[in-house]
Amino acid sequence: MPASELQSTWRSPDGAYDLSVKRDRSYGSTPQAASAGQLAWYRDTAESSMADIEVTTHKTRQNGRDALWLEIDYHWAQQGEPRKRLEVFVAGRAGYVYQLLVDTEATAQRLAEQNRLFATARASLRIDASTG
Repeated sequence: MPASELQSTWRSPDGAYDLSVKRDRSYGSTPQAASAGQLAWYRDTAESSMADIEVTTHKTRQNGRDALWLEIDYHWAQQGEPRKRLEVFVAGRAGYVYQLLVDTEATAQRLAEQNRLFATARASLRIDASTG
């Protein structure tokens, strides 16, 4: 990964939630292109281990910019337990797109907490804070 790109993932101590942020140009410079490329990768079960993907896409705003918010229902290949992934894609400077996600099991308790984690992460996301 080039030095100008970043990816960081945090897993809750109990393993219930994954939170990740990525800044790169892997799939293009717009939220639409980046989300389409990411979804194509997710749909390749051999690569992603994700199966039976269903996606709901919403137009939204993030840091004052147009963004896409995705709700992804799926399960891991070879496992039947439903999961939910919330993602937001927003363009930054110089052709970079930020991808923020929170992933968890799709139980009532986990989903309620996921919504809170995602809202907090979105409120804390800073785009292009440095020019480095």
